Amino acid sequence: MIRLRHSDGFTLIEVVVAVAVIAIGLAATINTVASVSHNTAVLNERIIATWVAQNALAQHALNLDDNEDRDAQGVQTIAQIDWLWEKTLHPTDDQNIRRVDIKVTKQEARASHVLAQLSSLVVYFDAQDQP
Repeated sequence: MIRLRHSDGFTLIEVVVAVAVIAIGLAATINTVASVSHNTAVLNERIIATWVAQNALAQHALNLDDNEDRDAQGVQTIAQIDWLWEKTLHPTDDQNIRRVDIKVTKQEARASHVLAQLSSLVVYFDAQDQP
C-alpha cells in the first residue's frame, strides 16, 4: 500500500499569492508616501509665497514702499528662493479707499504659476480730512 505524506508547509500557489498581495500593498504604500512628500513641498512653497504677499501688503499699508500710488513689482528672497511679487491698485467707489492685489510667483516661473494671491482694502486719508 502506498501512503501519501501530508506536509504541514505552504503550497507553491499559496506562497505566490501571499507575495503578490504583499507586493501590491508595498507599491500602494510607496505611491502614497511619494504623493504626501510632493504635496508637502508644494504646501511649503505656498506658505512662503503667502508670507511674501503679506510682507508686500504690509509695506504698502505702512507707506514703506516708494510705489504708494501706482502698480509695482519687486523681488524678495526667502528660504534661498527669489520670489516675485506684483502689486496692482484698483479704485473703489470711495476715493479714499483702494483695493490692493498682490500676486506672488517664483521668479524663474514668472507669472505662469501664481502661488499666492492676496487682496485688501487700504484707506488713504488726505491731510485736510484729518481733524
